[in-house]
Amino acid sequence: MIVETDGYIELVQYLTEQLDVFEEKVPASEQAPFTVREQLEESLSDSIMRVCQQHDMDKDVRLDIVREADAILYDLEEVLASVLNTHPSPRQQEFINEFTGLVKNLLDDRLQRKVAS
Repeated sequence: MIVETDGYIELVQYLTEQLDVFEEKVPASEQAPFTVREQLEESLSDSIMRVCQQHDMDKDVRLDIVREADAILYDLEEVLASVLNTHPSPRQQEFINEFTGLVKNLLDDRLQRKVAS
């Protein structure tokens, strides 16, 4: 659906260009009580649920979206492997939310194109 599109490839490239966001050191008092992995999973699943709620789709399309989410999470875990178990700073949390929002936008766009065709 989207993981093999130019848009997704550009999004992963954007992630790799922003890795310095995950290299910053902040005091423990500014870190979240959850890990980067937990935020990725939560934020991505929230985005996927919103996509499913906002679009009228059949069961097969929903299953495709779930498969896409698994592939996206796998890619994120590969790129961010060294920081998955760290606690994110506010800046890192903001970036994760922005990134998963962009994933949602790609899915929304793809679903709109499917409906239009």
